[in-house]
Amino acid sequence: MKESLTPVRMALTASGGSGSATGNLRNKVALKPGHSLMDWVRLGHSGVDLTGVGGVLLDVTPEQLAAHSKKNDAWIAIRGRVYNVTHYMDFHPGGDAELMRGIGKDGTSLFTQVHPWVNFESLLQKCLVGRLVQSNRSTGALPVLNKKTTTFIGKLFTKRGADQCDPQEKSVSMDWYQQLGTVTLQFFTLGDFPQTRVMLFTSHKDLTVHIKLGSLLHVTHLLLEDSVKWPCKVRTNCDTGMVEIYFTKATPHMWHKLGSPVEDDGQKRDVGQEPYDPMEVVSVSSVTHNTKLILLRHKHRIMDTIPIGYSVPVLATIDGAEVIRSYTPMAAALDEQFLPPDWSEDCLCLMVKQCSNGLMSRYLCDLKPEDVVNVGPAVGLLQLSVMDATTRLCLLAAGSGLTPMVNLILWALSTGKKKRLR
Repeated sequence: MKESLTPVRMALTASGGSGSATGNLRNKVALKPGHSLMDWVRLGHSGVDLTGVGGVLLDVTPEQLAAHSKKNDAWIAIRGRVYNVTHYMDFHPGGDAELMRGIGKDGTSLFTQVHPWVNFESLLQKCLVGRLVQSNRSTGALPVLNKKTTTFIGKLFTKRGADQCDPQEKSVSMDWYQQLGTVTLQFFTLGDFPQTRVMLFTSHKDLTVHIKLGSLLHVTHLLLEDSVKWPCKVRTNCDTGMVEIYFTKATPHMWHKLGSPVEDDGQKRDVGQEPYDPMEVVSVSSVTHNTKLILLRHKHRIMDTIPIGYSVPVLATIDGAEVIRSYTPMAAALDEQFLPPDWSEDCLCLMVKQCSNGLMSRYLCDLKPEDVVNVGPAVGLLQLSVMDATTRLCLLAAGSGLTPMVNLILWALSTGKKKRLR
């Protein structure tokens, strides 16, 4: 998923493009030629491994973090994530001395004091090493990583990477932060593209978040401190598996805490046969003479993310028989000017070509607003991490049609790895 660098640009602009980490303009440093923000972005998209660990997410203990406290081997933890900022030293507007203040330790407090408005997730996304944990997993401690062991560990985890682990080993951790009018939840996973369901009930305060990783479902259930508005926004970083959920507060003010956990908070359970959900038709609009955009929304405040390459099954009773067909949601692939006017973040948008002999396509294209459609959970097998090392993609759309390919093409173009499409 391509993330905006606007907050970063705002931070640099506010400091004249070369302010210090303390925000004191008198301490600004002049960046070397070729070390502007855009130069940093280009370096991130060049294919250079900025993580130093092969780009495989690791669990990092405070002891392991402290072992990387030098200018030429610099790790820092911010809000539960560990970044290798060695390559970023000469790009830091405040100079390397300011950045060194947080190296080898948890720099969250320092970062929050100095420039909490900076979108560090976007700025450092190519430097992500993994999560900061308090202790090593029971499966065995990782050795402290250094230049001598990085290659070995990278190969070890590439062979049995995060997306190939036993599902029982996968876990989800959460962090949150707020501004006067917004609150953001961040979920850190080891998933390739975790499926997320957000549900908000009871006075806009009862929040449940489902994170699905393989056959496991992680449940976060909270009673928020105050009400939030619906819909929210959900963004998934395909490179890191991080899920961010953005809410607008019903009343702008600073919360003392996120909320209180409910009894089933933190549960992790196997995913069984999931039921079909009734979704209401919001609108049906024509794209061409035989193709329509069908906008669906859950009857209650529910939002789902659909991984790239996945589809949703639609169930209908037609002429006395149950018919199931799968369709690829299209909203993320459409420019805003082509989205129906009633579209919002919690909508599911299907593009359906009506065929004269197609039972389901004729059924869907004949729907009217307020009709109800039964939609099942997203299904698919595509793992984006498998294609990380590829430079060419050959897409064959016969049978499935174009729609499954569109989101994949957009992902390939946004990775910055200059993949050749055929």
